[in-house]
Amino acid sequence: MTSSLGDSLGIETAMTFMNRLYANGKSRNTVKMYGYIAQKYLEFIEYKKSNITREGIEDFKEHLSIDLGYSKTSVYLYIRALQSLLEFLEIPDFGPLNPPKRPQKVPNYLIEEEVTQMLNSSTNQKEKLIVELLAYTGVRVSELCAIRINDIDLTNRSLRIRGGKGDKDRLVIFSDRIIPDLRLYSLETRERNPKNEFLFPTTKSKRISPVTVERIVRNLAKRAGISKKVTPHVLRHTFATSLLRNGADIRIIQVLLGHSSISTTQIYTHVDDGALRRSYEKYAPSY
Repeated sequence: MTSSLGDSLGIETAMTFMNRLYANGKSRNTVKMYGYIAQKYLEFIEYKKSNITREGIEDFKEHLSIDLGYSKTSVYLYIRALQSLLEFLEIPDFGPLNPPKRPQKVPNYLIEEEVTQMLNSSTNQKEKLIVELLAYTGVRVSELCAIRINDIDLTNRSLRIRGGKGDKDRLVIFSDRIIPDLRLYSLETRERNPKNEFLFPTTKSKRISPVTVERIVRNLAKRAGISKKVTPHVLRHTFATSLLRNGADIRIIQVLLGHSSISTTQIYTHVDDGALRRSYEKYAPSY
C-alpha cells in the first residue's frame, strides 16, 4: 500500500507511479511525461509526503510560472500530472487544483502549395510517402510510426489506426492520389524484410521513430524553401484546416482526427474566417 511509505517518498516513487499509469492503460508518451513531472515535484517537496499541501502546490505553480517562465500550457500539463500523482499517493482531496486555462492559439498550418513543394522536394519514396500520409490523413506521428502493412486497405482507401490517443482504434480514409505510392512502397518493404510487419521499418528496430519522422519533415520543409517551422503536427493541422476550408462538417473532422471531444476540434474554426463567412452566407436565415 502506498500509505505505508510513511513521510519519506524516496526517488523510486516516480517509477512506481509510472508503473501504475502503464497498468491503467496510459500511453507511453503520457507515462514518460507524467513520470518526469512527478520526479520534478518530488524534488521540489524534498521527497517528504508531509510537504504536500494545498499551499505548497500553489508555491510549485508559482515556481513553474515565475522562476522557470513556463507557459500556461506547460503549467496546465504539470497540474494534470500532479492530480494523478496525488491520487496515486492517496493524498486527502484538496479539491480542484485549478490548472490555468490553456490559451486557444490558432494552430500553425501550411497552404496547399507549400505541401506540394515539400512533396516535390522529396529525394526518395519513403520521404514522399511519409509526408503524403501525414498531409492526406491527419494521423499523429506516433500513429504513423505504428502503421502495419496489414492495416492498409487499398480497395477501400482506409487505414486502421491501432491504439491511438486514449488507446482507441479508428479508421482513417486516404486519398486515391497516394494509392500508387502506398502500394509500391508497401510491396517493396515486404519484399526487403518479409518478417517485419511495419510499413516503415528500420535496420535497428522494428519501426521508425517519431524523432526520425520529425527530422525528415523538417529537412523536407527546408529543401522546399519553407521558412516557417514545419513538424508532423503542423501537417496534421494542415489536413484539418484543408477539410474545413473545403466545407467538411466539424464532426467529420473530429472523427478523422480521433478527437474524443468536439471542443478540441473546434480550434480549427478560428483558422479560416473566409470559410466561416461562406458558411454563414450559405446558411444564414432570411427573416
